[in-house]
Amino acid sequence: MTENLNHWWNGRAPRERLLLAIMLALLAAVAGWLGVLRPLESGLRGAMRANAEAAERHADVARKVDWLKGGQDSAARAPSSLPVDQIVGQSAGEAGFTLDRVQAQGRDRVDITIATARPTALLGWIAALEGQGIAVDKALISPSGATGTVSAQLGFRRAGKGT
Repeated sequence: MTENLNHWWNGRAPRERLLLAIMLALLAAVAGWLGVLRPLESGLRGAMRANAEAAERHADVARKVDWLKGGQDSAARAPSSLPVDQIVGQSAGEAGFTLDRVQAQGRDRVDITIATARPTALLGWIAALEGQGIAVDKALISPSGATGTVSAQLGFRRAGKGT
């Protein structure tokens, strides 16, 4: 077989051999790209997406566990004397939220805007704030552009300070 192939190759003109070599090199490159690189790239992209989703789920569960652990001794804690905007801002940062707008309404009220958040994480954070003596005064939560997220306009007040 190799003798026939060698005889065939030697029967070609030098120009034809060059063109055939270039064709075989291009064929190998395309086969490598389609058969190896694209499937690897697709697999890596899927793995990164799955990893990001798993990390997000882990963060949600960890936040809920922290909230549940903190809820056991919340009755023993005294309410904070800090202004509401500081309490909400610090708590939002700890929970991983970015506040797009913070507008203090005196010492006992604050209005905030969050552009994107996971609904379960947002509601867990609001519940944690209520455990610290901060009540929701007003809330407008609507779906945001990203899949599975919401945007929120929230008003908070110190519990017991009226509506």
